[in-house]
Amino acid sequence: FFFLMIRRPPRSTQSRSSAASDVYKRQVYMSNVVQEALEKINEQIEDMPENEVEELNLDQIELGQIPSEVKKAIEKYSNLIALSLNECGLTSLDNFPNISKLVRLELLENKLKSKDLEVLKSFKDLQSLSIGGNQLKTFEDLEPLKSLAKLQQLDLQNTEVASKDKYREKIFEMFPSLVILDNLDSEGKEVEYEDDEEGDDFDEDDEGDDDEEYNEEEDDDEEEEKPPVKKQKK
Repeated sequence: FFFLMIRRPPRSTQSRSSAASDVYKRQVYMSNVVQEALEKINEQIEDMPENEVEELNLDQIELGQIPSEVKKAIEKYSNLIALSLNECGLTSLDNFPNISKLVRLELLENKLKSKDLEVLKSFKDLQSLSIGGNQLKTFEDLEPLKSLAKLQQLDLQNTEVASKDKYREKIFEMFPSLVILDNLDSEGKEVEYEDDEEGDDFDEDDEGDDDEEYNEEEDDDEEEEKPPVKKQKK
């Protein structure tokens, strides 16, 4: 009697084939993401000289982590003061671009954790930071940001830490320079922001002349360096 033995293909071979396919798909996907990001940058700057580019918006591009090509593209603009990376699926800031003059940074609705905030400690001129909608759970998670001595506006909406007892009181204690938290001032009054084209300032409801005096003091500090302060999503 003769027996025909039909053997299952070696699992290692099957695994390698599947892994190779996954790697290829990932490479194609990332190539498309990089292309989308670079095209969006080019659309915004058009024929503007590199040293005149002050703001870039890459919202809703599924970067996951910032690709090296995108990092290099952003770092070309040495005078960049505002960068927006909202809803980019960011899971890490390990490859975050080195932007020495950054003043405003938006990272809303990503997947960042406390350890990722360590990267932001080096941006000493940062005045406005929006990190709502990320995986920030405790006040201790925000410790890396305490070195940002110029921080005036912070957005933590839609985070677990924002639901803690005495949240607003503790955040203002942690950050003495803070003026605005989640679009409200230290007294809980909503801040009304002007259009980007009209200036850098913000006004508080029903404050009248006090607003003008406050805005003049802010302008005297670093009028040319400040980007427009934008009202954040709720």
